[in-house]
Amino acid sequence: MSTDGTSQPPAASGSSATPREAYQRVKRSPELPAPDSAKLRMTPIAAAGTLLWTVALILTQLFKDDLSGAGREWWAACALTGVILGLIGTAAMAVADKRHASRPEHDGA
Repeated sequence: MSTDGTSQPPAASGSSATPREAYQRVKRSPELPAPDSAKLRMTPIAAAGTLLWTVALILTQLFKDDLSGAGREWWAACALTGVILGLIGTAAMAVADKRHASRPEHDGA
């Protein structure tokens, strides 16, 4: 509650008293141009992650007995899932990169 007994905060000098006036003021302000999109290829990033999951899968197979004795045999299934999802993700990123590269350049002038 404000000092004058109303539930609304007092309007500061220069601010709009109603939301409609504030909207009209913002609507009249000039729009800034949208920034150019980053030219970053995602396929190598997804492929690197898939490679790391593949290394983890190989390591789980090398230490299968130790992991089984410690109750962590599920690590191999986790690594296999990472490889499978990584392959799907790498394929999706390859398609997205191809589409992104084939789009015409946006000329800001």
